Amino acid sequence: MTMSHGTPILGLSLAYLGLLFVIAHFGERHARSWASSRLAPIVYALSLAIYCTSWTFYGAVGRAVNNGLDFALIYVGPALVILFAQPLMAKIVRVAKRQNVTSIADFLGARYGRSRAVSVMATLIAVMGAMPYIALQLQAVSFTFAALSGETGAAAAKAATPLWQDTALIVSLLMAAFTILFGVRHVQASEQHRGMMMAIAIESLVKLCALLAAGIFVVWRLYDGPGDLMAQFNAASLPSNPTNLAPTASWIALTALSAVAFLCLPRQFHVAVVEHHHPRSLPTARILFPLYLLLINVFVIPIALAGLHRLGADVAPDLFVLMLPLQSGADWLVALVFIGGLSAATSMVAIACMALSGMIGNELVMPLLLRSRQPNEGNIGQLALLVRRIAVVVILLAAFAYYRIITGILPLATIGMVSFCAVSNFAPGLILGLYWRRTHRHGVIAGLAAGFAIWFWAVLWPTVDPAAATALPPVGPLAWFDPLTRGFVVGFLVNLGLTVVGSLLAKASARDLSQADAFVSGAEVEHHGPAEEPAATELDQLRELTARFIGAERASQAFAGQNLSGAAALEFTERLLSGTIGSASARVVVTAARRRGLWLPGTFREMLDEATAAIRYNADLLRRTLDHMGLGIAVFDDGGRLEVWNERFASLTGLDPEQLRTGATLFDLAHAVPALGSLALRTRAAFQEIRLASGTVTELRVDPLSDRGIVITANDVTDRVSAAEALRDSERRIRIITDNVPVLIAYVDREERYRFANRPYQATLKLGSRASEGHRVAEVLEPERYARLKPHIDAALAGQPQSFEIDFPTNDAKIEVARGTYIPHRDERGEVLGFFLLYVDISDRRRAEAAMRLANESLERRVAERTSELETARMRAEEANIDKTRFIAAASHDLLQPLHATRLFLAALGERHPDDELVSKIELGLSAVDDLLNALLDIAKLDTGTVRPERKPVPVGPLLQSLVESFVLIAAQNQVELRLVASDAVVETDPTLLRRVLQNFLSNAIRYGQAPGRSARVVIGCRRHQGGLRIEVHDNGPGIPKASQAEVFKEFVRLGRREGKGERGLGLGLAIVDRIARMLGHPLRLASEPGRGSTFSIEMPLAAATSRAVPDRVADRVVPPPATSRAAMVVCIDDEAPVREAMTVLLASWGCEVMAVEDADQAIARVNGRVPDLVLIDLHLGDDRPDGFAEIGRLRTAWGPRLPAALVTADRDAANLSRARNLGLDVLLKPVKPAQLRALVTRYSPTRTM
Repeated sequence: MTMSHGTPILGLSLAYLGLLFVIAHFGERHARSWASSRLAPIVYALSLAIYCTSWTFYGAVGRAVNNGLDFALIYVGPALVILFAQPLMAKIVRVAKRQNVTSIADFLGARYGRSRAVSVMATLIAVMGAMPYIALQLQAVSFTFAALSGETGAAAAKAATPLWQDTALIVSLLMAAFTILFGVRHVQASEQHRGMMMAIAIESLVKLCALLAAGIFVVWRLYDGPGDLMAQFNAASLPSNPTNLAPTASWIALTALSAVAFLCLPRQFHVAVVEHHHPRSLPTARILFPLYLLLINVFVIPIALAGLHRLGADVAPDLFVLMLPLQSGADWLVALVFIGGLSAATSMVAIACMALSGMIGNELVMPLLLRSRQPNEGNIGQLALLVRRIAVVVILLAAFAYYRIITGILPLATIGMVSFCAVSNFAPGLILGLYWRRTHRHGVIAGLAAGFAIWFWAVLWPTVDPAAATALPPVGPLAWFDPLTRGFVVGFLVNLGLTVVGSLLAKASARDLSQADAFVSGAEVEHHGPAEEPAATELDQLRELTARFIGAERASQAFAGQNLSGAAALEFTERLLSGTIGSASARVVVTAARRRGLWLPGTFREMLDEATAAIRYNADLLRRTLDHMGLGIAVFDDGGRLEVWNERFASLTGLDPEQLRTGATLFDLAHAVPALGSLALRTRAAFQEIRLASGTVTELRVDPLSDRGIVITANDVTDRVSAAEALRDSERRIRIITDNVPVLIAYVDREERYRFANRPYQATLKLGSRASEGHRVAEVLEPERYARLKPHIDAALAGQPQSFEIDFPTNDAKIEVARGTYIPHRDERGEVLGFFLLYVDISDRRRAEAAMRLANESLERRVAERTSELETARMRAEEANIDKTRFIAAASHDLLQPLHATRLFLAALGERHPDDELVSKIELGLSAVDDLLNALLDIAKLDTGTVRPERKPVPVGPLLQSLVESFVLIAAQNQVELRLVASDAVVETDPTLLRRVLQNFLSNAIRYGQAPGRSARVVIGCRRHQGGLRIEVHDNGPGIPKASQAEVFKEFVRLGRREGKGERGLGLGLAIVDRIARMLGHPLRLASEPGRGSTFSIEMPLAAATSRAVPDRVADRVVPPPATSRAAMVVCIDDEAPVREAMTVLLASWGCEVMAVEDADQAIARVNGRVPDLVLIDLHLGDDRPDGFAEIGRLRTAWGPRLPAALVTADRDAANLSRARNLGLDVLLKPVKPAQLRALVTRYSPTRTM
């Protein structure tokens, strides 16, 4: 499709509008099926999107270019209303439906005493305010059509286009036809237009899809995404940047303005209130409508940036949406965008014209026409329909004229704001009228007049005459706002103030108060009309009056079942007519009907004729009346002669109608019906039943008359007699049933008298038949038993159900214990008439419970015995386990002493024979034994509970960094890439124990995390998980099968080994890790798949936000002496001679001067006044000697407090190790590794090299 010629665009427009006609027709035809389905709330929510007009489609981008981000505020207000003001909207809908409201002007007029002045002012303001808005839609259509036709400049396009060829005029006429066909189709203005709502919903989807498609095209076709768009825009250094504009005070005013406009725009009121019919509509709109507003504006800023970057100042910003795809040659998108803009314009125009035409017809034209003619004259409904249709055409033509005047003067967004400011005048009267009873029409009229004047002077007139833009000078706080929002703020505040003040000063009439109650509290309106109303209102005549407006069929349906008269009927008629012609016109019609004579000419003559005829045919009417009565009636004079009767009397007494004649005596009739003779002898009212051969039972009643005559009535009581017989039969069956159930049943009245007792009750209590003879309970029961039951009887008669157990000591039924239930019996007023007694035998249950108790007691005794045995066995097992663990710990400790000496000797041997392979193998074997003993000691400590965790805040980063640094060399030797993912988290744990766990994870990962065919990689890092921290160690090794993953945490289990390097695990590392994790309460996790590696992790809680990590307290280290040329002097103190000898041999091989002694006294005696460079001392020096700490104290007393010393011990108790650190002692754990010892000696050696 070529976009440079107008014919295809016009054809596309006509085709789309034709499609809307089809959709509306389809929706109208099938309204009954979809209007009550789940689709109806969705259509309602989408129809609310008529708020997004061509202002949104084109003008939002233009406002973003000129005013920045404040374009979004136009949509924030409605979103806030639909999200947080649902109660307000629901109340408006509820009141409008009850009052049969047709528009917002009708709503305001109805609220304020059905005031025509209020509704007329509201209509005028709505029409004046809507003209710019409708003109805005026509301008948008004309602009886009001109742009697609190749014309440049809106004003030039308008000047070059003849009036009859203007696209806006064609669209106006088509919209007039569409609105008349589907919006002004019926006379009932308050009915829903389902077809039009369906078309509006489709248009909402079309314009949304068009804008989204344009935005996606701009961002991802013209640019490489939002980042590229921003980069190119910033690189261009354009003077205007929509994203750089800061918020101003006008933003608050714009948000408030859009919120009240959403409630008060006539088209929005019509869609949200008049078209509301499904209970789920508002809740659904609460979700969908804000989402719609978000989606339709999501690409406004990107399109504005792209337009400024690519089109510059040569193209009006309002046309960026259309011109960007047009410039890029995307014809299909140009067509879609044009249809989207057309949808935005046409949907608003159709609904606005429909709403405004109803307001003009109902509030302005119809009241004037009705005052000039009789309300029952002609078919006024068709006249009202014609007025509305003419109004649609006039509105569109007036808007077209306004469009021709302002085209090219103002941007689209500014025109829309003018209309918003106009309808904001409705907000004080609308909202206050729903919540403040004292709101009065005088205050509302004053507020509307002042607000409209300010709007016209400060907002509307500057759009026509730009020289008047400073109508409200920016003085004081007004300087915070731009000229347009300044006019809104001033007008709204003045309107609100006058509404409140005028309402407080006004005096409310009865009608004002009733309407206020109807709107504020939802009360039904009572009529408060003048006293001269007619005494009675004929519903037929009111129906005939109403039919002239809404049609005979609908009028008949409305009045069907109504039983009204007088003022209530007139009020009903007024409310019914308000749905068609508005509340103001309806009041005019009803008032005119009262004052000009609602009753048709000749009515009173007809009433006089009827009265005359009634008198003339009185006897005949009386006879016919009697014949239509359900009773048989016969009247006899004082002589017993028949005077009046009806046919029913003959049929109910079985008399031959020929026998019933005037003057027939009662005794003559008694030959056929003897009961009549016996009744004739009665002097007072009497009854007698007779049964006819047909089975009919007739009750004859005789009543004396004042003139000594009598009247005999015959009533068919067949049904009553049958019911009584059925009742007696039912009672008999109930007696049979109750006498044969194993339940004791009785009934006692409120005087405590038995009225019923079944046979089991009588037999059990040995009452015989006395219980059913009206005896009192106290007379029947023994005094003691009655005293026990008396509280339950009193409670039941007080209305409280009772349930209890009672014994039956001696009875024929052999009942030992029964459960008694007393159920109060109440009448329809709730008063207690008596109560039902039910006793159920529970003797067998009680015997079973007793047996169960005995069995339970026996079982409990046996369970206690078995529990005691199990507890004893458990304690023995725990003691055995503790003994085993202590034994392992003691044995391991004793083994460390000779192992320590052996290792020292072996190190000395290695110094002499460094290349001896046998020495290396022995060293490797001793290392394995050392690892095994250390593991056994760790397990022993964990199992005996000697290890106590010291939890504190621990920074994870330094801990992981030190671990990785300690394993870097080992990883490099094993050709493993070791990576650390840093973390600044702080956890609550024991740092030493956590380090042991992570050391094991890293050691295993480096040792076993290699797989053939790929380079080995180990990663350690952290992951936050459910409020805690998970430290994970990943490897890409061979993995662990699912079936074996639980086994790796058991002692001495090895699932794999590394061949060729002599490295073989002991199978105790993960067992120790498991014990440490359980002690800390930190869950362990293992995730692994064969061939894909393994992940070991441990979880721990994060430290509190206020906690700080406290570093371990370490005493000041002893400063080594300055370097000299002499050999280091080392004192070794140990109670084991082999250890002293081995230490002497090894240290001497390193060039040290060694002095090996058993205690401090020997050391002090042998140094000859010299101070050693280092003291190596065992912790445990014998059972009867001081320990290493005491000896160090003596030595430092003798040689100075900063004497370098190291504790050499096999005791791994944490308390002793911590004490050593606090004293500034180095610690070497037996068996000491030669490298550790040499490093320590070197540090304190005077020469610093060994």
